[in-house]
Amino acid sequence: MDNTWIDLSMPISNQHIRWHTTLEKKGNFNSGDLFEATQIQVSCHAFTHMDALSHINKGGYTILDIDPNTYIGEFYIVDLSKEITENLAITADILERVWPKGDPDKIIFKTQWDTFYSYNTKEFWTKSPYLTDDAVIFMWHKNITIVAFDFPQDYPIRSWVENRIDKPLEKHPTHYHLLSRGVTLVEYICNTKSITSHKVYAVMVPIAIENADGSPCRVLIKNITE
Repeated sequence: MDNTWIDLSMPISNQHIRWHTTLEKKGNFNSGDLFEATQIQVSCHAFTHMDALSHINKGGYTILDIDPNTYIGEFYIVDLSKEITENLAITADILERVWPKGDPDKIIFKTQWDTFYSYNTKEFWTKSPYLTDDAVIFMWHKNITIVAFDFPQDYPIRSWVENRIDKPLEKHPTHYHLLSRGVTLVEYICNTKSITSHKVYAVMVPIAIENADGSPCRVLIKNITE
């Protein structure tokens, strides 16, 4: 295993095209304060984050109910980096060609979509590849427990840049077919070009927030050389 930790997290920023985030200094050296202290207001579903079932189901489990063994360990890579184009519909046939052997339960998608467009551009969201319904059903039948995406994986996400959310939930296949069945979703990782192996050791730790339906998440990996 490579000893170098690599960060796949999208940094929280108050200058993002999609999310309205507040970063405010409540303690400031320039004002003579003893300590500098930043206060943040951000959605639990912005930037790199983890979804809990209560995000889509009333009374569903919360972020603190997810077993840490789910989001720490060896993850296998679904490498689509050589196939990705703008607005590519990723179908079950495409996934079947590149799916890791042995049907591992922890998966990271590597499309390197952020090398096409910066995640702070409108095009990153509106021209993204996306997973089709049959692709997500294929994933469900692989008995995965957690999956991390480096692109906006449900087609309707592209309209969220303009604050439009399509209904019903069925239009959001990863949430409908996977999250609703207990598969943990980690959304909006980046820097997957740094993944150079077929599997990695990953630590995807959400902030411990009581009763939260999601949480900002730091995603760190080490490449596992074989």
